[in-house]
Amino acid sequence: MLRHCRRPVGAVAVAIATLASLPARDARAAEISVLVGSGSPSAAWGTVWGGMLTITLFNIVHGEIEGARQSGAFEGTALYTAAAKAYLGPQFGRLVPYGGIGVGLYHESLPVDDDQGTSGLVFVGAKLKFPVGLVLRGEYQWVDLPDAAPVRLDHRYFIAVGLSF
Repeated sequence: MLRHCRRPVGAVAVAIATLASLPARDARAAEISVLVGSGSPSAAWGTVWGGMLTITLFNIVHGEIEGARQSGAFEGTALYTAAAKAYLGPQFGRLVPYGGIGVGLYHESLPVDDDQGTSGLVFVGAKLKFPVGLVLRGEYQWVDLPDAAPVRLDHRYFIAVGLSF
């Protein structure tokens, strides 16, 4: 009975030893980044500042939490957003082109009255990864605020710098 068990155990041991001898891949599953950018219509919006926390699964599927504050062109106007985003981004060497969707919340601070609600977005971008964990990134977003939002935001674009860990 033991003779029949030795063959599978030996094959499994050889397979494990072979896999263990392969060179290890750099498996960085998270990134934290700061962003700066702008939005359109540019007459209504100024600079956007924010941050992102990204989690990567299987080196292609990414989930992200993004928070940002965008100054308004009018005194006392600002837009605060928080979004959960999901996207696909295969890695080609150091370059990661990506695209995805997101949903979130927004709060428009206005001089007279504030507005808040939900938003949606579709986005495309690219990351450039460096060996020391530095990540440079550019992204363009099509933002969907409700029609009732007092100040429109159609598009937002930014650059970001971050660290992967």
